[in-house]
Amino acid sequence: MPWKFMLNAPRQGLFASLLIVSFALHTFLLVIATTHQLNENRASQGQLMTSQLVADSLSELEPANTVSLALLANRYATNPSVASIRILDSGKQVLATSGMAKTRQGEVFVRDALQNEKKIGSIEITLIKPSVGEILRTQWLAILVSLLLHGLLWLAYRAIARPTRSEYLARMNTEARLKHEIRQLTEALETEKNSKNPTTARLQPQPAIKPESVATAESVSPDLHQVLALNIQYYDPKQLMDTVNQSVSVPYFNLCQIFLNKSIELCAGHFQLNPDHFTHNQQFSHQGASISIACTHEQAAKCLLMIGSVFQLLSEVLYKRYREDRRFVLQTRCAVASAIDAMQLNALQAAERLTLHLSAKEMALYLDNEYLRAISDCYQLVAMPNPSNVLTRHAFMVNGMNTECAEFAQQIRTEILQARKKPADLTHSTNSVSGL
Repeated sequence: MPWKFMLNAPRQGLFASLLIVSFALHTFLLVIATTHQLNENRASQGQLMTSQLVADSLSELEPANTVSLALLANRYATNPSVASIRILDSGKQVLATSGMAKTRQGEVFVRDALQNEKKIGSIEITLIKPSVGEILRTQWLAILVSLLLHGLLWLAYRAIARPTRSEYLARMNTEARLKHEIRQLTEALETEKNSKNPTTARLQPQPAIKPESVATAESVSPDLHQVLALNIQYYDPKQLMDTVNQSVSVPYFNLCQIFLNKSIELCAGHFQLNPDHFTHNQQFSHQGASISIACTHEQAAKCLLMIGSVFQLLSEVLYKRYREDRRFVLQTRCAVASAIDAMQLNALQAAERLTLHLSAKEMALYLDNEYLRAISDCYQLVAMPNPSNVLTRHAFMVNGMNTECAEFAQQIRTEILQARKKPADLTHSTNSVSGL
């Protein structure tokens, strides 16, 4: 089959819906315009016919000549727009009636017959008021032309907006590569889960053997007012997390943890930090994840922000691929914060609370002025909208990065996604990251 017949124009379903709405609106406006024109014509015709009928019947009303009046009424009733005609005397007695559609509803026009300023009778003419169906039948040609025009627009859109062969091939290559990368990451997760290699057990967190390794919140008790924290949460406005069981959510959390661990390892190396300096205060779960690092490290703020940026890029790749495969996945949001003495919040609490103010793919920070000056040349910051407390008044949203930082984040993202092409490398890389 030719490649062009395998492609569809982007969002052609939405465009088709818009065309349907446009056609319906055009038909509706056509009916409204036709109805308005018919009403004006009917009013002019009714006034003219009643005036002529009054003039023709004056000589037959006094005295009343019912035969002549009936013939006169029948003559006027031959007009197809007339539903019925009634000629009455001064006492409202019917002298003559006529009409081929007396049961039809319509607009009634009444005029008195005056002779020497004396009322000697009256004329009532009812003109047919066409229904919507009759109007549509009279305008079938215009409606057909409109339908053909919208059909041509639909065909033109499909022809113009259809991707070219090169665009199609590039998209297919990208999708195939991303699908392969995600599959390899999933296999790495399963390999880590099922592996019985002693190396894996040795690399698991063991505070008694490796007190200097990355610790949990329970095993290390630094002053939380002297650290910077990164909090990552899932954006779940529809509460989808509550609808999945652990057999689905736990592997997904583990995969997110692999992403985070590898982001820490590579970003820490770039900023000349030891990955062991980072504390995993909370592994990935329904509530997300949290890590922290002591403020004594000069590059701590830049490194945490880069870790969050890289993880957001990885999370978006995962989200797109899992959505295409109809698997459970959520978008993420993250925040970096230091302690807030005015609200009696440590860094972990401040970062968690700040993240709650964000939507999907958004990133925010609350830092002291010295850290803000240090990152101001790397990140574009905007004030938080609708601030309500000290945290949101002095916090900023990350609106962009400079070229160097953006390229580095993309490089780290690509390196993580492409680092697991061989099963052996997958297991080794995953186990090394899981020991963070």
